Amino acid sequence: MHTDWTNNHTDTNDFSQLADTAVVSLLDNDTTNRYGLLEISGPDSAKFLQGQLTCNMQDITLQHSRTGAHCTHKGRMVASFRLVQNSAHSYLFCMPQPVIPALQKSLGKYIVFSKATLRDASDDYVQLGISGPEAAQQIHALFGSAPAALHEQHIHDNGIVICVNETTPRFLCIVPAAHAKNVMAALAVTAAITDCHYWHWLNIRDGIGEVREQTIEEFIPQMLNMQLLDGISFTKGCYTGQEIVARMQYRGTLKKGMYRITGNGTAPLSNDPFFFAQQEQAVGHLVMAENIAGTRWEGLAVITHDAIEHPLNAADGAAVTLLPLPYTVTTNG
Repeated sequence: MHTDWTNNHTDTNDFSQLADTAVVSLLDNDTTNRYGLLEISGPDSAKFLQGQLTCNMQDITLQHSRTGAHCTHKGRMVASFRLVQNSAHSYLFCMPQPVIPALQKSLGKYIVFSKATLRDASDDYVQLGISGPEAAQQIHALFGSAPAALHEQHIHDNGIVICVNETTPRFLCIVPAAHAKNVMAALAVTAAITDCHYWHWLNIRDGIGEVREQTIEEFIPQMLNMQLLDGISFTKGCYTGQEIVARMQYRGTLKKGMYRITGNGTAPLSNDPFFFAQQEQAVGHLVMAENIAGTRWEGLAVITHDAIEHPLNAADGAAVTLLPLPYTVTTNG
């Protein structure tokens, strides 16, 4: 839903200025980077998804969501997402809107014999990211309760609220379109309103990557550190691509992982390559990046583990520096 809240919009090219402020990020009103929702509904939805996704459907309830991925038979991710149960037999994939057609097409190949249907539900809701020191209080006031644990969710008439970071509190809110105007009016009284780019940066800071349109079928889940983010179940049984994902976890060495990086200049684009200094062979590719302050950018990139010990350059020749992540990237499961 392309909702216009420009009267309350805060423009800044320095994201650090928002760090101590209550911020509402509009996640679905940017024409190229908006988030969308793919809905699956029907009595066979959970059973069908259990055989298609890296996450365990038994972990996804009306009180808890999970991150996950859908892969090809070769273990390459068609899409990554947060999966939310919104009613007894209905689920929402929260993900970049440009990737929805690929996920819908891929799942559609397998769903024909299941009592379940897929549809793009992006226009039925407004997606908001709420962050900052007063985020929990704002959530509690509008939605009756603020989930405190990672992945915990709360359902209210005003929408669904999910805790996506319990340490530095921030929340994903999925608001029915009919309630969006009132919710936004209440939030705008005390919060700065910005767009999805600030939320992208918070994901980068937290080491949460995502498949973009440019990287469909480029990465296996472990390359985006999904085994470290509750995005892969290794005990749930078979699903599309499971053999490759499990083999990499138990029998192989993970040669690549996702790292947080920074550089100067214009932020590179998803799937742009990175190189050893003075060499032409790519040692990694960008997952996502944002310009955050003047000419500085931060991003996440899948890079071979042995390359991070050496100077790296972006495709334009600019130097790239590693930044810390809130978890440890490992070379095995």
